[in-house]
Amino acid sequence: MMIYAMQTAMLNSRFTPMPMKFQLPFCIVATLIFLIIFLKRKSVSAIIWILICDATLILQFYNDRTTALAVGICEIFLFAVLFVLWIRGKIAAKNSPPEDSSPDPENDDRADIEKLMKSEMQNIVPEKKEDVIGSAFDDDKL
Repeated sequence: MMIYAMQTAMLNSRFTPMPMKFQLPFCIVATLIFLIIFLKRKSVSAIIWILICDATLILQFYNDRTTALAVGICEIFLFAVLFVLWIRGKIAAKNSPPEDSSPDPENDDRADIEKLMKSEMQNIVPEKKEDVIGSAFDDDKL
């Protein structure tokens, strides 16, 4: 019971999600992480995540009911925008062709490889001479 009373005393307001000594480092670390993600991917959702994480910091300084309501509405709006962006990304990924440019194994034309192997085999083993290497992969002619 004593620990709980000490923890609640550290809160500046009933609207703050955590004490200031925990929330400020959290906001700094979250901002840095999402800023790095934004710089790497250039995604708007990373900026929205920064705003979502840092908006609650306002409640540490303004602890009235109106500010808490405004921050809550902004958080709900930002989460809705983030959800819409996620849905649009999923739809765009579904409609776009795959980025894999590997050849289709069913339609793979290997005639050029066969010609190259034939010419190389002729350089190694003359065609007129019948030997083991030259006829290793031929069918039996019995």
